[in-house]
Amino acid sequence: MKIEIIQADITIIIVDAIVNAANTSLLGGGGVDGAIHRKGGKAILDECIAIRDRQGNCKTGNAVITTAGNLPAKFVIHTVGPVWNGNKKEELLLENCYTNSLKLAVENNVKTIAFPNISTGIYHFPKDKAAEIAWKTVNDFLQKDFFEKIIFVCFDDENYQLYKAFEHDNINNKIKNAFLGLAIGDALGVPVEFQTREQLKQKPIEDMIGYRCWNQPPGTWSDDSSLTFCTVESLLNGYDLEAMLSLFARWYKQGFWGAHHKLFDIGQTTRFSISRFINNGFSKMNGEFDVDSNGNGSLMRILPMAFFLAKTNDIDTKYNMVKEVSSITHAHFRSVLSCFIYVEFAINLIKGNSPDNAYKAMQETVNEFVLKMDFNPQEVALFDRILKHNIKSEPEYSIDSSGYVLSTLEASLWCLLTSKSYVEATLKAVNLGGDTDTTATVTGGIAAIAFGITDVPDRWLYTLARKNDIIDLANKLETKINEV
Repeated sequence: MKIEIIQADITIIIVDAIVNAANTSLLGGGGVDGAIHRKGGKAILDECIAIRDRQGNCKTGNAVITTAGNLPAKFVIHTVGPVWNGNKKEELLLENCYTNSLKLAVENNVKTIAFPNISTGIYHFPKDKAAEIAWKTVNDFLQKDFFEKIIFVCFDDENYQLYKAFEHDNINNKIKNAFLGLAIGDALGVPVEFQTREQLKQKPIEDMIGYRCWNQPPGTWSDDSSLTFCTVESLLNGYDLEAMLSLFARWYKQGFWGAHHKLFDIGQTTRFSISRFINNGFSKMNGEFDVDSNGNGSLMRILPMAFFLAKTNDIDTKYNMVKEVSSITHAHFRSVLSCFIYVEFAINLIKGNSPDNAYKAMQETVNEFVLKMDFNPQEVALFDRILKHNIKSEPEYSIDSSGYVLSTLEASLWCLLTSKSYVEATLKAVNLGGDTDTTATVTGGIAAIAFGITDVPDRWLYTLARKNDIIDLANKLETKINEV
């Protein structure tokens, strides 16, 4: 589901259904109600009269549906908002207006719907409270993923700014959740890296532990999160690949953005690429090009680009920027396309789509892009399980969880698409075994965007290294994105 906020005349919006802030008589009135009846014509009134003759007046909080007459929409859903008297009853009735309208839309196969600012005109419902109820009710609606698009059409600037504030808060929460989510996944996986799936089936990870593989205390995350946060730190000052690599080198040499301000793990391809930059200076294609250098070292750090590019519509721009960011360490096409698929999927999650709908939207976008590009068809065919089929349908035994980039991409998508919560998806990623920290990092970031992290035990957050620094970094990126 995609949510849009616009300031416009609702009678000109092209959607399956617009919602009318009606009165109990259903016979038209002032404001939005009058405009819809005037522009829609007699057909709307005739159906309203027929409904009233059949059931009587429409009660406050209820909804009925009619033709849209001469309007560009197919239907009008008429709902009666409450008059504000300053008590909880009116809040519940306004919530019912949105819920009952959405239920009626689902029953009539309405995929796109536009809402006005119900009850905020002559009914004097406080605009801030009404916007909060509208935003929460729509986002909490159990069948929200039935819809392709829900539009809040604001009549005045005050309402528009109130809804945009909720949108900004929503994006900020997703950034914070993503950063904490990937770091928690990383920390869950660090102690059992390289353990086999069979070993973890005998003793699965169910809580945050420490030591074991890397002898690090509980809550310690690895190079996966460190280089992700270095990427973010660079983006705060704009898109500058040389500056990004400089921060990678600072991490490598000084422990910058290390969980405990020091390095304890680094992939071979990443090490080679950072060392090349330190010794030879900057090059856009600083990374390794050979087919054997397709580890997951660029995929593990690419998620911030989804937030950075979420408002970018040009697919070529998105692909080229993702390619450049991957290529400063991992320049082979396989790594680049893996990063692009992951970023495009994450962008669709950021926009509010369910995991299944985000996956379908990613497939459509990426497949269309691949068709127009002169890519090696043999390379593209390697991605068929993701792009041509549904990785969700694959059995667990077919999901590889090694450090190979395509395996990590498949595993992370599979873990998310077969789960219903952040904790379920992330523990599933760890318990696949193998490259446990990276699979859980890549899974944890998108799972936190999709599901939030409200199911994360408080002790995990309390244990997580540099939690407050991570939250501060998320807030800074949110501020940067809002400036663009």
